[in-house]
Amino acid sequence: MPRTIVWKAYEHEHTEKTSDWFWALGIVAVSSAIVAVLFKNILFALLILIGSFTMALLASRPEKERTFSLTPRGIMIDETLFPYQMLVAFWVKERAGRDSVLIVDARKFMIPHIIVSLEHTDAEQVRAYLSEYLPEEELEEPLGQRILEKFGF
Repeated sequence: MPRTIVWKAYEHEHTEKTSDWFWALGIVAVSSAIVAVLFKNILFALLILIGSFTMALLASRPEKERTFSLTPRGIMIDETLFPYQMLVAFWVKERAGRDSVLIVDARKFMIPHIIVSLEHTDAEQVRAYLSEYLPEEELEEPLGQRILEKFGF
């Protein structure tokens, strides 16, 4: 078993958005904000507009390649170490027609799951390596993650 496993992968699958996608986002955002104002909820209208603007910025941003490492100390994403003590379990999910993904259940409030593409790595080798440090438990991608993937994020 190697001491470390290192691979590079993109942080998300980027799908190019057409101008129609941005128009649809704008129309839905403005319509929802108008409805919120009609119900006298100005704060919600502002939240809708700011959220939609943020979605448009994120959708136009190109994907970034990250370096992932499995080490005896923990999982590293670029320069950030996630020690095994703060991780609960892992699962290597095989997806039909797509690359496998590594799903790690973390104990952090803002990062409940770490989801990593295994596009250039042997999934069985990752599974064998992590099983020495963490229990393997069937995990699912969070609903929010699946919804964002449907919308091309």
